[in-house]
Amino acid sequence: MTDTCPTQGSRAIVALDAGEYVAAIPELAALLVDAVEGGAAVNFLAGVTEDEAAAWWTSRIPKVADGTITAFVARLNGSIVGSTLLIRSRNQNSPHRAEIAKVLVHRSARRRGLGRSLMTTAEATAIAEGRWLLVLDTRTGSDADVFYRSLGWQELGTLPNHSYRTDGVLAPTTFFWKDLRTAD
Repeated sequence: MTDTCPTQGSRAIVALDAGEYVAAIPELAALLVDAVEGGAAVNFLAGVTEDEAAAWWTSRIPKVADGTITAFVARLNGSIVGSTLLIRSRNQNSPHRAEIAKVLVHRSARRRGLGRSLMTTAEATAIAEGRWLLVLDTRTGSDADVFYRSLGWQELGTLPNHSYRTDGVLAPTTFFWKDLRTAD
């Protein structure tokens, strides 16, 4: 998807192939650091470095290369300002299922519909592949919690003290699911 909007510049949501993914790791690392600095609960605590974030993205290269993971990015005027991962189940008993992860939009690019576009693209890819049951999790009560609900995700439940916030305080996590066969 590519569109041009006078107030937003050139926008594109694209799926990265393995080579593009590797080339994008420095920008993905900076995006992840920005998310953590903004308080997002995305596996890291405050003070995460770009090297640590790059190592996290780098460790996923084999799964991107074998098609288990598709990384979608939002580009604004050519720069990566958002991401989401579609992680396919490779189990025999769950070829219909995938997980959504690392839904990030740079703080400077929020409120432009990029998160919604990333999610719509990931969901469309999943359903086109016959993967109609999606799962994800986020910190309970966060902006992301509200965002997923607005997209029709259903709360499965909340797990107390599931993970640490960026400030090192334990917080609950809400788990969500979405059946794309019945989604509007």
